Amino acid sequence: MISLPFGLFRRRRLTTAQQDTLLNNLEALLNQIDAALDQFGPDVEATDRNALVGCRASLRELFLIVVAGEFNSGKSTFLNALLGAQVLPEGVTPTTDAITLLKYGDEPFDELIEPGLRLHHYPAEMLRQLTVVDTPGTNAVIRQHERLTRDFIPRADLVIFLTSADRPFTESERTFLELIKDWGKKVVVVINKIDILTPAEQEQVAQFVREHVNRVLEQSPELFLVSARRALQARQQPDHELEQWQASGMAAFEHFVVDTLDEETRFRLKILSPLGVARRITEKYLAATESRLATLRDDVYALEQIERQLTLFHDELKQDAEYHLGEIDRVLTTMQERGEQFCDDTIRLSRIRDLVDGNRLRTAFEQEVIGDIYQQIDQRIQKLIDWLVEKNLRLQQNIDEFIQQRALAYRDQMLGQVGGSFAYNRQALLEHIGQAAQTAIARYNRETEAQQLAGEIQSSVAATAITGVGAVGLGATLVALFHTVLLDITGILAALTVAGLGLAILPAKRRQAKESLRKKIDEVRTRLHAELRQQIERQSEQTLHQIRERNAPFMRFVRAQQEHLIGLQRTFSDLMVAIEKFSKQVE
Repeated sequence: MISLPFGLFRRRRLTTAQQDTLLNNLEALLNQIDAALDQFGPDVEATDRNALVGCRASLRELFLIVVAGEFNSGKSTFLNALLGAQVLPEGVTPTTDAITLLKYGDEPFDELIEPGLRLHHYPAEMLRQLTVVDTPGTNAVIRQHERLTRDFIPRADLVIFLTSADRPFTESERTFLELIKDWGKKVVVVINKIDILTPAEQEQVAQFVREHVNRVLEQSPELFLVSARRALQARQQPDHELEQWQASGMAAFEHFVVDTLDEETRFRLKILSPLGVARRITEKYLAATESRLATLRDDVYALEQIERQLTLFHDELKQDAEYHLGEIDRVLTTMQERGEQFCDDTIRLSRIRDLVDGNRLRTAFEQEVIGDIYQQIDQRIQKLIDWLVEKNLRLQQNIDEFIQQRALAYRDQMLGQVGGSFAYNRQALLEHIGQAAQTAIARYNRETEAQQLAGEIQSSVAATAITGVGAVGLGATLVALFHTVLLDITGILAALTVAGLGLAILPAKRRQAKESLRKKIDEVRTRLHAELRQQIERQSEQTLHQIRERNAPFMRFVRAQQEHLIGLQRTFSDLMVAIEKFSKQVE
């Protein structure tokens, strides 16, 4: 907001060359801001673009005074009084349906430049030095009127804010003054229709308006009390009725416009006005850029959290798998203990008939050693597989829920503000991740996944087994390996055919059979552990890869946007420094 009193502008006069230099530098600065908005992207609001275009276009035009206020506050009458003629229509209903530019012309002439913008030429001496703009009411029933007023304020070099003595400083006027403050405009306040008040009431109204205006603008603007109706009547009298003109308050205001707003003051205000617009726009998009960066920083943190979850999942999976492998080990240990006991009980002279009868030996081995080992191994491995499938599914569900929460976290804040395509693209990517995760989860059939994993393990183990794949179930496939131990046991038959050697070799054959069984179980244990760990690792990597693949487009978006926005933040920050430096130079 421009806060310097007008008198300070008279300390040092600027030469024509200095003025040209300032105008050229300001134009270059506005061009830099325009280029920065191009970098910001398609989300720049049209109002801001138009304001910047308007400022550049009006740099070398006449000083622009905009008269604003509620409809029926007497703006048209006020301007007619100032110009000394019935130039603009007046009435108790909204009479100004367009922004009207009042410019000097040798003859009165009116033309519509574009929808909502009218140009009126009039031979008033005041208009040789400045352009006056009449605007529709800020609280007009026809909302298009108010929009035109709001869109034109950024172009103003000075705003004359007119309020009526019969309803001073309404809520809509307070709102409109805040808008003017945002654009950094110099404001002069005029209280019209003071002829309906006593002097005491005039002072009371003036104090009321001054306090509220100061609170909104955070400064004390120039304030004038006038009766535009009496001033116009005085102007229309042949002798001008000087006393009535003075009493109307318009003489003081006319002096302000003609004498106080001299050429030097008008030039400096004309320079500071675009700087106010530049400051507002730069601050706005610097804040929007920093808001986006903050969102992306949170997104990066969220993605890092996901990656930590994935790493933790991978580590925990390997640790927890050891419990299930230990359960399988216990089954194998039980089998080994049974086998050793079987050897101790069977390979002895009292069981010579069983040893000679291979079928009986095989049957006894299967009953006493193998027994329900098939089922136990299958149950333990199936339990491991079910656990692994459940862990993978739970991880995907947790990540999906995390992403969905992230998608909602900034939805209300980003959408509807200067979020635009950034917010839309970010939201779309997050929702795509969520939808892809939901699809993957919906297709994740636990039973099918478990069967497929079990088949892969069985095939891999059997492929390395010396017996091949002939049994049903992984447990049966593994147990088939132990039947080779019987070859060692039945080898006793050949030894016993040598008379006199049976008693000598029987203990050795028992030790040999037990050692063969122990070796075979260790071999199976090692092979099974290796294969199960490999399958667990493969399953884990597959799940992590799928999740990372789903997150990849969003991660690329975050990184690209971050790099772009960091550069844009630096650009807007440098522009803010340039604006403040330029303002001090002018002031």
